[in-house]
Amino acid sequence: MDILQNSLRTFSQGGQAMLNDIRSLDLVNTINNIRNFDFGNIDWTNVNWGLVFLLSIVLGFVGFAVFAQITDPGYIPPPPQKTNAALGLGSEAKSTPGAPPIPPPTEIISLRVYPIKSCRGFEVDRTRLRRMGLTLDRNWMFMDKADNKFLTIRSDPSMTLIDTKITESSTKDEQMLEVSIHGTDAQISIPAFPSQDWLDKNTTLSTVEIWEKDTDAYEYSPDINKIFSEYFRKDVALVYKGPTQRMVAVNGRKELYGSDVAHHFADVMSLQIASEASIRDLNRRLKDNADPTVGPLTIERFRPNIVVRGRDDHPWEEDTWKRVRITSRMPNEEALYKIDLDVVARCARCQVPNVNPDTAEKHPKQPWDQLYVSCGVCPFTCKSCLLTRFVAA
Repeated sequence: MDILQNSLRTFSQGGQAMLNDIRSLDLVNTINNIRNFDFGNIDWTNVNWGLVFLLSIVLGFVGFAVFAQITDPGYIPPPPQKTNAALGLGSEAKSTPGAPPIPPPTEIISLRVYPIKSCRGFEVDRTRLRRMGLTLDRNWMFMDKADNKFLTIRSDPSMTLIDTKITESSTKDEQMLEVSIHGTDAQISIPAFPSQDWLDKNTTLSTVEIWEKDTDAYEYSPDINKIFSEYFRKDVALVYKGPTQRMVAVNGRKELYGSDVAHHFADVMSLQIASEASIRDLNRRLKDNADPTVGPLTIERFRPNIVVRGRDDHPWEEDTWKRVRITSRMPNEEALYKIDLDVVARCARCQVPNVNPDTAEKHPKQPWDQLYVSCGVCPFTCKSCLLTRFVAA
């Protein structure tokens, strides 16, 4: 209580002193002092700090009163923003009049890469998406040494029995791609991310043909290719994409699609996405047909890179997709980053899904026939997508 009384007494005395100083002001002399004011001439030891403090409070009240008078009494401040300003104004999906409704968000349930074209791939927990596709995806392929043309599962289903996985080198300082043949002890290991120096010492730059077009590729040595030539029962070679760019095969008008984009050994585009709901619907249709020769199909038959959960009551809704937006979210948090993918085309899988990836046996009809009946166009379950732009946190 004594401290409060002393503070009020000091505040009152400061106010009285300020009034006395105001009464004794010489207006002309004060204006001259303001014009010639110099901080260097202030005697800081004799400053009346109580007066300075009181004057600051008075000016604050006056400023607040003036602001209250000039402010619209009906003004309501905007609510806190729930979107990430770093993503820009276009960070939310917008419907186009007359277009199908935008489906609710779903989630990615699987990421898959296939290092060697037409061979077995594997699932990953995380990866990096570039314009050329996911890291390690379709960087390698096999070619027939007789004509340097690429080999594909379409003509040789046994390619699905060639397994791949990522391991560490013996010194644990390098990631290796281990390639093995299912059901045998045959396997080789090569650098998953070979340096130019390693390629120069261990491969030969050759010309290969893929889909009637030539491109360059680093051909591995006969010692590495020995087990594969024995498996295919002909002279073949494993090759790694060379430095020359191989452009994607765009089945759309260039003025809509944009500039040319290079990729590795994928067929049309560098990225494919599929819906688990559509695969479940396909299996249901196959079961309804009561074909005992067709069991439940796995997503691996369709070789997508990204698998989304989808909605069981809306299978095949990816047919209406024009753009896919992938966002990274945390519970109760705003988007951290986004990636936009333009849906360029349906992926016509030919009869690749007819091949059982575990046995390399090719069914003569299914699921090709059922896909054709269900969709009324070419057989497909995946979408081919092109990375157009992304915003990283």
